[in-house]
Amino acid sequence: MNLDGYDLLTICVPTCNQVVILCDMLEDMIPKISLYHIRLLIIDNCSSDNTQGVVAGYSDRYEGLSYVRLDRQLDNDALFEKALKLPSTPYCWVIRDINRLNGSYLCSVINTLSNQTPDLYVIACNKRSFGIPSRVYNDANAFLHDLGWCLIYSGAVIFSRKIIDIADFEKCRNPYFFSFNIVFETLSRLDRISVFWSGLDLLSESSLSRDNSRNPRGVFHIYGVLWTKTVLALPDSSYSKKAKLRCIRVLGKKNHLYSAHHLKRQRVVGSLTPEIYKECYDYIRYFAPGNELRFFFYSRYPNRLNKYYRRYHRYYRNTGSPLFRSE
Repeated sequence: MNLDGYDLLTICVPTCNQVVILCDMLEDMIPKISLYHIRLLIIDNCSSDNTQGVVAGYSDRYEGLSYVRLDRQLDNDALFEKALKLPSTPYCWVIRDINRLNGSYLCSVINTLSNQTPDLYVIACNKRSFGIPSRVYNDANAFLHDLGWCLIYSGAVIFSRKIIDIADFEKCRNPYFFSFNIVFETLSRLDRISVFWSGLDLLSESSLSRDNSRNPRGVFHIYGVLWTKTVLALPDSSYSKKAKLRCIRVLGKKNHLYSAHHLKRQRVVGSLTPEIYKECYDYIRYFAPGNELRFFFYSRYPNRLNKYYRRYHRYYRNTGSPLFRSE
């Protein structure tokens, strides 16, 4: 298959009441994708601002830009499903309005999609996955074992029409790991698969990002308990216990979820308490094996000491010298 970009790939961007961020995204993206004739579809999830007018203003600058306004507001899962199903091109890439493209790699993406026609094209959306060599996976279990943890990031997967058409979206509903579920539930039903891992740093996040929270209050509930349940629920007939356990564990390890520094921060913001420790207790052995005692200790760590620690850490970072000097 050797297609023009207009006939090959659509980038879908759902948005709602984010006209400033959307305008910044269009300014950044259109010059990059116009070189490769990639379609861009803005999906308006019932915005009350001037989203439609802003997109209309850019339509004259790029003929590949289109706009759809939904009749009613959808939740995140339904919106993601809608974004995948609306385009007619062989490939669809759903990203957020706060994402920004690295245009220097788009040529490689187009060439791979056109010449190798993979079922899925997976990119590196996290700095901890940069540098992993590109390869083609023909075994879903090996893909889960090696790189399953990368699929929790928004925009990590370019879906083929083949996968979209056979995906059981209703079965895969998940408020946090919907895309992950779609990928691995669908792959489990295929006899032959082709997943291309690019390892390319294709996406970044705008400095205008509306979500500046690096420590959401439910971090251990989401990336500990719910993440463990999601991965363990994958069909045993297609995925080995070894692959599942590694996928669960690597996410926490790569993101330093159970480092002492991170646990202290979570204690300060209220994401690690004796109650949360109790909720996570049965799952710590999966997402942070060997760290049960560390979780127990920091769930009871006095916040007053945390204040002194953070003050000391901030002072040392800014000045390069200790806060208290011994004579």
